[in-house]
Amino acid sequence: MNHIYSGLFGQTLGLPEYAENKNSVFEHEVFDNIPDEELVERHILELRFFRFLESVPATQKPDFNATCVVHFQRQGMPPLSVLHTTRYLLCHANGSIWLGLCTYAPFPQTNEVMEGCIINTRTGETVCLEQFDSRLLSRRQIEILSLLAKGEGSKQIADKLSISVNTVSRHRQDILTRLRVTNTAAAVEIGLRMRLI
Repeated sequence: MNHIYSGLFGQTLGLPEYAENKNSVFEHEVFDNIPDEELVERHILELRFFRFLESVPATQKPDFNATCVVHFQRQGMPPLSVLHTTRYLLCHANGSIWLGLCTYAPFPQTNEVMEGCIINTRTGETVCLEQFDSRLLSRRQIEILSLLAKGEGSKQIADKLSISVNTVSRHRQDILTRLRVTNTAAAVEIGLRMRLI
């Protein structure tokens, strides 16, 4: 479930003062105004952030945030650079996240491409993102995703890897879950962008 509270900046962007979505944790009212390309990059940053947080004790998870710059599209106006930050404030003892906070703030216009990063808010240090990519999927999942990227079907993959079609289907579902996408095409795109395949 998500709640959106817009201050003056959010209202300037045309967002409602308050919105609630009981069916999603994603702020679609915001995402609908950001270019698809940037949403994919933001998604990859969040995948890396989730993977990184798995390696951090529950008590330290709130010390980190993921930050990137997105460009908010406004009808009849030039895009506006916005700093997007995700932080998980409360975690259960088992490490699962109970309360997350996303903030959006104006960011100075620049011609430079701003890479997303994970920051330790206590020390100011940044975390190397790519080191967590290789742990996102298992070796077998990467193998199956690579074959899917080549247009192979489940039966062909099963024959090629000498496993059952049911095992391929289970791996395919696990890949979608791990990459937090809803279809194979999106999984392949994420896999290619993250250089997993």
